[in-house]
Amino acid sequence: MADLPDESRTQEADPPRRSGRMRALTGLLVLGTLAAAAWQFAYWEPRLLPVRVIEVQGELHHHSSEMLQQAMGERLKGGLLTANLLDLKQAADGLSWVGEASIRRVWPDRLQVRVEEHKPVARWNDGDLVTAEGLVFHPRGGTVPAGLPTLEGDNPRAPEVVARYLQWRDDLMLVGHLIQTLGVDARGAWSLDLVSGVRLELGTEHVDQRLQRFLANATQLEAAGQPRSVDLRYSNGFSVTWRRSLPAVPAQPGPDQTAKATARPKAEVAKSKATKSQVSKSKRSGAKATTATKAKAPTTKTASNKAPAAAQTQTDRMGRSAKGG
Repeated sequence: MADLPDESRTQEADPPRRSGRMRALTGLLVLGTLAAAAWQFAYWEPRLLPVRVIEVQGELHHHSSEMLQQAMGERLKGGLLTANLLDLKQAADGLSWVGEASIRRVWPDRLQVRVEEHKPVARWNDGDLVTAEGLVFHPRGGTVPAGLPTLEGDNPRAPEVVARYLQWRDDLMLVGHLIQTLGVDARGAWSLDLVSGVRLELGTEHVDQRLQRFLANATQLEAAGQPRSVDLRYSNGFSVTWRRSLPAVPAQPGPDQTAKATARPKAEVAKSKATKSQVSKSKRSGAKATTATKAKAPTTKTASNKAPAAAQTQTDRMGRSAKGG
């Protein structure tokens, strides 16, 4: 087969090169058109479909709807179709009391936000709060509910501490006790402070069984006295430290009683003085009679002593007369 001339070869290679260039130019044109359309859309969409309303749904106690709308409005970019819902959700979740937030678009100009706030069951360490699920959060705003107990421990152990608190709270309420502080230290030792002032030491193991031991004897302990602490870190018993009973303080008269005592009538005061004078005179007369009686007693006693002496003298004389005779 004879070789083709160089010119024919060049003519055969030109059509593919031209088609490749046309494809590249077409692709660039399409990309440019899409970029221009995207720019036009991004420019006109917020103007044609703006977000005019951010509707907040849910029960809010610590954040107002205006606060949530302001936080989301600062992060809002674009219109209804181009708004970044994930970025807006992060803005809502950034508020300290917000537990969960969900956002959806509502035609033609509204974003609907549904919010659930954290519901704390106790205080956590110093300044934090914890939910029933063991989620620890720091309340930067809002009012902390009053009367919450305090739970203490490392943050990773928060779910375990909360679970034990919810269980033990119900058990202790059956015997009339409430938990004020529940904590676990770095060694894993558990302890409770009750509202009544009793401290329970449970140790590091068999804590549920040890608490049940206290519950079984709580009534007897209260009947026996006022315990200050109960150490349950024994295999089959416990030790009790009792409170010292304070002496009763006599009641002091109030200002009304003092005023009444000071404002007695003069006639009553005079009567009281006369009564005291009569009592004094009767005491004096009684004292004189007693003195006279006491003075006569020795005389009688002396006379009784002299009679035997006279009789003895007369007997001696008779004896001497007999001897002489």
